[in-house]
Amino acid sequence: MRLKLGYLPVGLAALALAWVAAPALSSQPYMPGAVDFEQPLAGVHPSGDLATAKRVRSNARAGRGPVSFRSAVIAAPERFDLAGLARERRPYEIRARDSGGDWSEWVEADDGNPVYFGGADVIQLRTRGFRPAGTLHYVNVSGTTSTAEGLLTGAREAINSAFISATAVLDPSAAALPTRPTIVTRAQWGADLETGGCPPRVRASYGTVKAGVIHHTVTANDYGEEEAPGIVLGICRYHRNANGWNDIGYNALVDRFGNLYTGRAGGLKKAVIGAQAQGFNSQTTAIASIGTHTKLAPTSAAVTSIVNFLAWKLAVSGLNATGKTTIVSAGGDLSRYPAGRRVRLNRVFGHGTVGLTACPGEVLNAMIPQIRRRIQARIDEFGGVTPPPDETPPGGGVTPK
Repeated sequence: MRLKLGYLPVGLAALALAWVAAPALSSQPYMPGAVDFEQPLAGVHPSGDLATAKRVRSNARAGRGPVSFRSAVIAAPERFDLAGLARERRPYEIRARDSGGDWSEWVEADDGNPVYFGGADVIQLRTRGFRPAGTLHYVNVSGTTSTAEGLLTGAREAINSAFISATAVLDPSAAALPTRPTIVTRAQWGADLETGGCPPRVRASYGTVKAGVIHHTVTANDYGEEEAPGIVLGICRYHRNANGWNDIGYNALVDRFGNLYTGRAGGLKKAVIGAQAQGFNSQTTAIASIGTHTKLAPTSAAVTSIVNFLAWKLAVSGLNATGKTTIVSAGGDLSRYPAGRRVRLNRVFGHGTVGLTACPGEVLNAMIPQIRRRIQARIDEFGGVTPPPDETPPGGGVTPK
């Protein structure tokens, strides 16, 4: 099991690549076929004083304060790589280990995301502020369950060859705009596999892009480069099968080595509606850093790829990164704003600006003003775009503090 919350500094070679399009993976990438399985969450008991635990109310803002409930130590039905509590979007904490091995640190899961452990078979869960219930959902992406063995024999070499040979793609219809960075396709990270892939339930829906949202996936920071495609596939399977979503929630993801991954299907250039910012999904595009940035910053390579992706995506949508936009909330129990509320926002912001969440973590969130300036600088390098008209509606809109 690999889960830790630290990572080694990125080497000089990665830093040298920071100002160019994100690289394709140079090592033999790990192309897994995934297997999902579930079991009921059992053995949940109050932690500490029973009367205090009973007074704690379940609500969307839970996740702070003392630990109120803890599950028993649970043996999973099969060995797993990612795990979480299905359909639970409130914050809770989870840890795992190999049978007889050491526990990982407690990791806070949030926003309907699984936690990546990189191989474990025992799990435990605890909460702060509500009593957890439901189903534990597991995803194995390493082929170590009895049903996952050999899923990719015969197909692995062809997919790996395509993965390694990926090169920067220029957007032919936007010669004056930032170039589209190299990006790992859905086929290359395993979404299109006939067995163990992650096909959308239905065709994509489309909205409009008025702003870019930055996330973190709330998972380990120490994974290897060859593991990252499997993590993306595991997140997709969890979002689709545990949360009941159509597809992976994000429009794009980036690993700590700077590799970009296509997220939700439907056309990267188009305004595909994701599941990344409840209440505002149809008006935003989103990129998620694969990691946890509550205490640790994303790597320089990851930040540069976030900049390059959002510079391209905003520019092809006719937007600059600076300035404000007004978006209208569609509501939802995890949105900060009720349906119909007009909100005046920066064109690049963190998920917690509009959602009841700590995402994208305190450290990454503090970096967003600098990231926004870098995105605009890149757009300006290519001549910029004509700013859209002031979108403030009559009467103005709410501006988050």
